[in-house]
Formats: sequence, C-alpha cells, structure tokens
Amino acid sequence: MKKNSFLLICACLLGAHLSSQVSVVNIQLMPYNITPEGMLAATLMNNGNSQQAQLISKLYNFNNELLLTVNSSMFEVKPGISSPFDGTRKISSVEYSGGNQASYIKSTHGLPSGVFKICVTIILNKGNEIADEFCDEIESNYNQYLYLVYPGDKDTIDSKTPLLTWAHSEPFNILTQGEYYRMIVTELKPKQGAEEAVTINTPLMLKNYLTTHSIQYPYDAKELVEGKKYAWQVQKMSNGIVTNKTEAWEFIMRIKPQEKEIKYVALKQTVDATYYTAYNGKIYFKFIEEYHSKGNITAHIKGDKGEEITIKISKDEENKADHDETKIKTIGDNRFVLDLNKSNLKHGNYLLIVKNEKREVFYLKFNLPQ
Repeated sequence: MKKNSFLLICACLLGAHLSSQVSVVNIQLMPYNITPEGMLAATLMNNGNSQQAQLISKLYNFNNELLLTVNSSMFEVKPGISSPFDGTRKISSVEYSGGNQASYIKSTHGLPSGVFKICVTIILNKGNEIADEFCDEIESNYNQYLYLVYPGDKDTIDSKTPLLTWAHSEPFNILTQGEYYRMIVTELKPKQGAEEAVTINTPLMLKNYLTTHSIQYPYDAKELVEGKKYAWQVQKMSNGIVTNKTEAWEFIMRIKPQEKEIKYVALKQTVDATYYTAYNGKIYFKFIEEYHSKGNITAHIKGDKGEEITIKISKDEENKADHDETKIKTIGDNRFVLDLNKSNLKHGNYLLIVKNEKREVFYLKFNLPQ
C-alpha cells in the first residue's frame, strides 16, 4: 500500500512538472510594428500537455521605465511549438504609460531611436502559476533620420561665427532622462578624416542638450582661422554613450583677399548705396576745384544714429609738393586724406559730408572695419 501511494505521488508530481513546461523561445517584435498584437508575437514551446495560458508583455525604455503593458486572454497552448500568429491569442487589455515616449509609440506604432527591452511572462492556470519569463533587447534606428544640413560637406565659408544647421526626424520631447543631442566642432589636422577628428581631437566647441536645429558658433569660443579646416558632427547621447550620430562633415574658412586702400575716391553730390571701405582707418578722396577761392572746405561725419563728429582733413602727403601749403585746396585736382584714427571712431558705417565755399555739398558713405 505504501509503495503504491509513493508511485502515485511521483506520477502526480511528474505530471504536474510536465504540464508546466511552457516556455518562450523568442519574441518577434519589430521596431516599426509596436502594436498590441505585435507585443504578443512570442513563439512558445510546450513540452507537456495542452495548457490554458495567458501572456503578459511589457515594454521598457533604456532607463527601465515602463512604456506599454499588453495582457492577453487565456488561450490554449498545444504540445510542441506554438506560432505567434496562430490566431489563438486575443487581447484582454492594453495600457500605455503617461510619458511622451509612450504617446509617441501609441500614435506612430513605432519606436523612437534607442535601445528598448520587452519582457514576456507566461501565466498558467488562470493566474496561479508563472511558467516562464523572457526578456530581450530591441535596438531601434529605422526611423531615426539624423543628418547635417549646413555648411555642406567640404564647403568654404566666410563667417567666423557660422550658423550650424542639422535635422532629425523625432521630436525633442520624447527624449528620456539621460538622453540628449550634442554638437562637436574641432580643427581638422593634416591627413585626418572628419570622423577621426571629432573622435580624438580636443573640441573647439562642445554644445550639449541641443533643443534647436540651428546653433550659432559662439563668439566666446576659439576663433575659426582663415585657411584652416574644421570637422563637425551631431551625436545622440544616452547616459554618456553615443547611441546615434550624423556623418562627420568638414568645412574650410575662406582666405580673404588682401585688403587694399583705394586711392582716390571721388565725392558725389547725392547719397547712393555705395560704400567706401576705410582700411587702416584712412579715407583717400579727391576734390576738383573749378573756381578761384580762398582754398577752404568744411567737413564733418555723421554716424548711423545721426550724430555729428568733427574731423580734420589734410592734403595727401604725396600731392603737396606742387601746391601752396597755406591752402588746403587749389584750382584743379586736389587729393586729400582723412585719418579716422585720430577721431577714435568705432567700427561701423558713416557718412562724410564736405562743403566748398560755394556751399555745394558732396557725400561719401564709408565703412570702418574692425
């Protein structure tokens, strides 16, 4: 009697053990098909008898925050391999969390870029027994369009504070804690590629936590030098790890042509759009005198805001030899120089106004560069 009882108990235990051998082989969740049905697409293995089972599937982000939970109704798991698409699994409940990533997944049925985790639990006997738990990582890059826009690769630019523009396909508000975009600008050394430069060189500019697609190269960053090449890139960071990045592009600062003083510009009786550039802080102009006079002219400068600035005009040293030094102006072609350095003018745009003894007015718009 005791022996038969022992065998009966062993048979019951063995049967219970065999009946519970339901496990998850894999989960076929695609980053572009995050639907409740897709969350239940697990392949199951049953080494025992047919069982009634329930699947609970949960999706987590890189920071282990729960985004989505899908529960199935009870369904039959037959012996052997069960296909995830055999039509036996029905959805019982779906619950999205309240965050921006979950809302994005709900509306697009896709994952944003990054690393995610799905965990599937098999429940037997109407919630009384956990048969198996299975987790797997999902890496999503399928819809992550991350690229540079301007300056184009190998472009030549003029500005020392260029507007650096990039683009990506996802809204900024779906970034989770520890995720952000950053921009790197560094000098490109001889025989270096752009990717190598942004990887190993010391950045001239490193801008973290980008929230716009246009970044002005800072005025307080190390100045970009004419003739030198630079590399730049935008990277997506997750807890200090680069999870995605654009191509690395390069640009070169244009070497400006040598600045030359123009001698001599003629004054005009009307103000037009033409500007004379006062290199080295000096203006060389000519003034033709057709009449006998005492040789006097008056002149002043107006700034952008209309303020008047007193100045002193001198005869150009190269043209003094044949003229009476007691007069600033004589009959014929007169050449003058206006030294702005003596007036302590700041860089900007100005208007030179000159009057002769007949009260005729002549103008010259000029720019004083830095």
